[in-house]
Amino acid sequence: MRWQTRETEKDGSELPTEESSGSGRLYSWWRRLIGHKGSSGSFSRWHGSLDEPNQRVIRADCERTRADMEYFRQPLVRDKMEAMLTCWCRTQKERYKQGLNEVLALFLYLQAPEHPHAAACTDDEVFDLFTAFVKDYSPFFSSEEFVPLQCAFIFFRRLLLYHRPDLHNLFVEKGVTPDMFCMPWFLTLFASKTPMRLAMQLWDRHLERGEPHFFLFLAAAVVTSAEKEILQAERSALPEILTSLGMYSREDMEGMWSSAENLLMQTPATFVRRVRRIVLQPEVKGPEEGHKQLERLEKEGVFFILAEEVVGHCYPARPGEALKPWQPSASCPWRLLLLDLRPAADFEATRLPAAVHFDVAQLFPQSAWSGRKLLWGKESEPQPSQVLAALKATLGENWVCDSQAHLCLLGRSEESLLLRALYIVLTKDLSLRHVSVANGGFEAVMKCAQKHNYDIIESQPENGMLDRHPLPSSASVAAEGAAAAAAAAAEGAAQKLSSVLSSLKRVTAGAGVRLPGSQSPGSDEPRSSPGLGPPTLLARPGNWPADFDMSQLPRRNYQELMASQHWSCVALLVRRPSCPELQGSWQGCSCILSLLMGKVVCAAVLQEEAVVLAEFSVLQVAKVTTKKNLPQTAYCHIQDNAKQAEPALVLYFSHGAEQVSSFASALKDARQSKAARLRGYEQSRPLAPPAAAKEAVAVALAAEGCNERDAAEEPSERQEQEAEAVPAQVAEEPTEQQEQAVAEAVPCHSAEEPTEQQEQAVAEAVPAQTAEEPTEQQEQAMAEAVPAQTAEEPTEQQEQAVAEAVPAQTAEEQENGLATEDVQEPSEQQEHAAVAEAGPAQAVEEPSTK
Repeated sequence: MRWQTRETEKDGSELPTEESSGSGRLYSWWRRLIGHKGSSGSFSRWHGSLDEPNQRVIRADCERTRADMEYFRQPLVRDKMEAMLTCWCRTQKERYKQGLNEVLALFLYLQAPEHPHAAACTDDEVFDLFTAFVKDYSPFFSSEEFVPLQCAFIFFRRLLLYHRPDLHNLFVEKGVTPDMFCMPWFLTLFASKTPMRLAMQLWDRHLERGEPHFFLFLAAAVVTSAEKEILQAERSALPEILTSLGMYSREDMEGMWSSAENLLMQTPATFVRRVRRIVLQPEVKGPEEGHKQLERLEKEGVFFILAEEVVGHCYPARPGEALKPWQPSASCPWRLLLLDLRPAADFEATRLPAAVHFDVAQLFPQSAWSGRKLLWGKESEPQPSQVLAALKATLGENWVCDSQAHLCLLGRSEESLLLRALYIVLTKDLSLRHVSVANGGFEAVMKCAQKHNYDIIESQPENGMLDRHPLPSSASVAAEGAAAAAAAAAEGAAQKLSSVLSSLKRVTAGAGVRLPGSQSPGSDEPRSSPGLGPPTLLARPGNWPADFDMSQLPRRNYQELMASQHWSCVALLVRRPSCPELQGSWQGCSCILSLLMGKVVCAAVLQEEAVVLAEFSVLQVAKVTTKKNLPQTAYCHIQDNAKQAEPALVLYFSHGAEQVSSFASALKDARQSKAARLRGYEQSRPLAPPAAAKEAVAVALAAEGCNERDAAEEPSERQEQEAEAVPAQVAEEPTEQQEQAVAEAVPCHSAEEPTEQQEQAVAEAVPAQTAEEPTEQQEQAMAEAVPAQTAEEPTEQQEQAVAEAVPAQTAEEQENGLATEDVQEPSEQQEHAAVAEAGPAQAVEEPSTK
């Protein structure tokens, strides 16, 4: 085939024509890029000089372009390339950027002698084809800072995350970014480093397809073709492997082109639309606006699907209706699974027919996904395996293996953090393919469906009878009226709710609820207050039985509680070991919440008495949370709760949500203060004997023919005499008097973590004893608590104190050296008297080693 004749336009310009025997590449490219217009003659009319600011760079690039081919090494060809690149910069008013030379080379090759019928292609046609191609297929050169190119890198990462999250996550983990290997692919449309003849064939297909966005899918296909080598490579070898990828044979091109077409068919149309608008035909002008758009695109972090496409996959085309651009064709190979993450009440009130409910608030109540606001503490985030198990239970066990199922997350626009958190778990933690998020949330999707008059499932009362199953959403509450909504919510909750937490969730959703068991049908007790108003006041917490005897609870000084930091609350739920597991409701008793001496005290005020409902150390508090729709209610979790997933206290703060934040802040300060005091106590405790001292004792004992165990089991004669003279003090097993003293001084608490008062009481009641050798601090503490006794010769003051405190013994008993029972174990009063009379402890004849 040859270019033999020229067709003449009405304006006198000529354009290429094809010979009757077939079509030529020049004709085909001209029709695809320029259309029916003739040559502009821009290059032949340009007589400018080669004086661009970076003319040296242009010249250097022309000299190394395709230097392995004889045609491009000719001085005439290099001069023509430099002139065309300079002309393009002048006519387009753009600075030269590297990569333009590689694009121009393919069009100049149309004039190469080895190219069939090269003489038919003029310089003006080469320049016009080059200019049109850069504008439509490679618009990255028109930005000073390559902003469209950076946007293309972001879209490439999104595309890879959608189809191959394992490769995407590997690149993120290894610190590999698309600009390290994709830049020559995008700038030159794979012309760089691709053999010339193969590059020409590749461009034939590109221009015939007429889809400039296809380069992104081709780049993803090139990467996935080497997935085995990439997944097994070390971090240092990854950049070299990726930069060496490309198409080097006809077989490579055929396989990668087919893979790219498959990726395009499996990708939502929203992606292509956004690439065209942001990358190929950018609407923003100026570097400042471009950078703002780049920042917005980077912050998205998810693969979006526009609301129109979500609706198009949920509603098939009506009979006789033309297919809209965002509706899938009959040959679309994939189907959309719409996962609705809204609360159950909203989902049952209004939903799309194709939506599947996935109630994260119910599945993961103790995580941030439940819509709570963490005031203080640590959230227990759901494990990825738990999320995957919940999805399998919702969508079916074989859903993960279904390559045609695409999952779209749908939620309220205000729940963007929840959507993002679930998206990250699915894509980055579980590496699930084909996961997206509905752009604009449920509100945008519903607006689009209503705009096109599509049917929406709604639950509404019929014939004055309330629908017992679905709970009304906020929209239906406004439509049907507050009274009807409250009644429907209360009746629906009576059929469905079965636990304290679930009842409070329904309260959060806008419904006042009363659970079965909280009030008998014939009871005269007040019912639960509807709506989000203050709870109904009772004489007990909301989860306690009506016949609970409040008189058995301990008391606190009311003035003492009021003098400390305190808040007025309503106790909706208080967990006690003695109370059976009961269902709660939106009711409770007035109480005072106080931070007193390192403790959290919740006490009900009954007839000017403070009846303690709950009391525990501030160090036992694990976290304090609240809910967005109920900010005045605080959920307090403690560490030693048998059911740690459920709160130990649920309190409604009567004076507003600010009090909840105030309590959380004060509790945090109290925890830090007590923890600091405990650390100081630990640091001031006596140190254990050093290892060198222990070794010396062991050597001494070995020299005497015994070991430490024998010495501990068989006390010496002096130790026995000292034991008779000094009342025995046992650290492991305190005496009856000591146990009584501790019991009177400190209320019974958890054994896991003693309170500050318990530690002080034990320190006063039981002097610390060491089995090996007491330190100087221990001797001083012992001396202050117990008068020093020696087995050989007591001091004069000790004898006088004992004589006054203990009844006189008979002469016969003294002569026999027998002590009475009273002398062996003096009473508590006698010990105190002896200590008072004796005064400071006397030195012992043999002081301790230290």
